[in-house]
Amino acid sequence: MILDKELIFSWNQEVTLQTANASTDYVDLTKAGDAIDGLWLEILVTDDATSNGGATVAFSLQTDNDSAFGSATTLISTAALAYAGLDEGVKVLQTKIPMGVERYLRVVYTVGTAALTGGKFSAYLTPGVDKLS
Repeated sequence: MILDKELIFSWNQEVTLQTANASTDYVDLTKAGDAIDGLWLEILVTDDATSNGGATVAFSLQTDNDSAFGSATTLISTAALAYAGLDEGVKVLQTKIPMGVERYLRVVYTVGTAALTGGKFSAYLTPGVDKLS
């Protein structure tokens, strides 16, 4: 797999708060040019998710013409996944970027039901992916 620093949303980002947690970075598609057509979004668990309650995490890809994401549109979203299945090495999502993206993209990690006491995730765009594990 090839990774470009300009196409990384988060790298080992710790997510624990019971809220919508935006990725540490966003992607400005003016830097990606025509390459966006062939890119995949991959979200990977890089440290086991843990919780003292029944925490869940939903993962989504948002787009907006404003880097502040004041009127973001959600392009892709998973269901709320139980923390117990979010173990290191699990690829949560692998999907092609859909049509209709605006200038900026970001990933949002939404923790629900209870806070996480641990858990790290990486999300990025890449021209090719390995099969889901």
